[in-house]
Amino acid sequence: MKKNILKVLLFLVLGNVGFGDVIQILGDYYSIDKGKVYYGNEILEGANPKTAELIGFSLLKDDKNVYYMGEKIKDVKIKNFEKLGKNYWKNDNKIYYRDEKIENADIMSFKVLNEDYAKDKNHVYSGREEIDSSLSGKIKDPETFEFLPNGIIYDVWLYGKDKYNVYYIENKMINCFNSYYFIYEVKGINKDKVEVLNKWFIKDDKNIYFEGEILEGVDYNTFEVLPNGEGKDKNRSYEYLTKDEWKWF
Repeated sequence: MKKNILKVLLFLVLGNVGFGDVIQILGDYYSIDKGKVYYGNEILEGANPKTAELIGFSLLKDDKNVYYMGEKIKDVKIKNFEKLGKNYWKNDNKIYYRDEKIENADIMSFKVLNEDYAKDKNHVYSGREEIDSSLSGKIKDPETFEFLPNGIIYDVWLYGKDKYNVYYIENKMINCFNSYYFIYEVKGINKDKVEVLNKWFIKDDKNIYFEGEILEGVDYNTFEVLPNGEGKDKNRSYEYLTKDEWKWF
């Protein structure tokens, strides 16, 4: 009994001298300590520690404001705030990705696909940017578009489908600083039987496809993807494809 009393007294003493304070880590450099909200080592002035919550990458909300990377986002009416998904939110009939508005997004049909992709009836978005344009190919029906299971690979190779087609989408670097999404319709594939094998290969119930094109001459029944990502069947391996097999290059 005496030992238990001593433990309680020791806990109270430590609490009074400050050792009882516990820093609450919210994530992405945000934390709460001694009644203050911090971004890194800086106090986030005016932020309410009782209502602060992380709602996306470096995106914090309390009962008054929304912050991105420690900076208050301007012109936000918090009573009209609505979280749509991680990183995506709505305020006063405007859609945001992190701290930036998505210009011309259709409010009524907007839907989050995952933390970095969304869609409406007109476009599919990566962050706040439309990935489909007349230069890079089109998704026929963005409103019904969805990514295939395991269809987002390092945000470089993407596979998805709408009610009409299956698509192979590649995010290609066009210079040292910028990349661009190129969209290819996978011709003739059974969209109800499609399966992503890895970043290069997909299949349906009849054919194997390499980067969205039928892989000619492959033995379907013995084809497999190796641990290193290459393909093989009973006749050959597919680590080096011939020019005829590289349809787009």
